[in-house]
Amino acid sequence: MTDKQYESKCWLNRMYGVASHVESLKRKQEEVLASTSGIGKYEESFPGTDPKSTETKMLNYSEICSKIEQKLTVLHAEDMKTLDVIEHLDNEVEKAVLIDRYLNRMSWRKIAGLHGYEERQIYRYHESALENVWRYVPRGEIIIKE
Repeated sequence: MTDKQYESKCWLNRMYGVASHVESLKRKQEEVLASTSGIGKYEESFPGTDPKSTETKMLNYSEICSKIEQKLTVLHAEDMKTLDVIEHLDNEVEKAVLIDRYLNRMSWRKIAGLHGYEERQIYRYHESALENVWRYVPRGEIIIKE
């Protein structure tokens, strides 16, 4: 792998972290929503329950959802930035391979089957795409992993 390919791959690999972050935030949102289930008219009928707890839970849920939505907006912008860089490529198969691998997080086998190529040919397209996309990757954002 050339230095250009390696740098491109490092930059594109950040999308795995972004996607994992999005999934974590969505799980948290579901967890908070689940904690609010069962609130309402029945909760207030139990002796010793705090009538404000329903309101407190809903406010907490609303606040957490708002923060999650703000973060998801930022992460979505990263997706769009990556897509914009990939779209500079001339070869449509190279674009598709990078999008499927880094944005859709597909396995090599699935990408090969989807596009009707042998897995080895998908690797060749990937190597070529990494070489070609390098000139469009923002230099200040490449984090080399040692």
